[in-house]
Amino acid sequence: MFSSPLLPTSYFLLPIFGHPFHPMTVHFPIAFYLLGVLLTLAYLWRGRADYEQFAYWSFTLSWLAALVASLTGLVDQNQLELADPRRENVNSHITAGVALLILNGLLLYLRFRWPDVLTSRRWPYLGLMLLGTIAVLATAWLGADLVYRWRVGIL
Repeated sequence: MFSSPLLPTSYFLLPIFGHPFHPMTVHFPIAFYLLGVLLTLAYLWRGRADYEQFAYWSFTLSWLAALVASLTGLVDQNQLELADPRRENVNSHITAGVALLILNGLLLYLRFRWPDVLTSRRWPYLGLMLLGTIAVLATAWLGADLVYRWRVGIL
């Protein structure tokens, strides 16, 4: 049915005041997560406790924003036909998004369970943070691929 990556425009997005909602929400988890990473690195470099506190709240906001972006994305994804060739790309994007939710949630759990996580359990925490950064970049790249290559969400 579709022979080219330049597919017809998709209109299956959840509209809010005429604008698709999922693309408006995806930037927040990315920005908050990467801000949390930068603030954590600043804390490790400078040792200022307020940097670490802001990093924690940034990761919290990132997780909440990722949850909103995931839910709106699932609403959009449910509008695709089963035979749509874009479904495989959408599923890869969803997998990276779920990985981000899990890794970000684990970061929050570790920080909540052990407030001194950056001293007592630094390396597992930083490892999770690195894996989360990879998940953020993967889901962002896959989302951009859906928009610019497969033309998903273009009104």
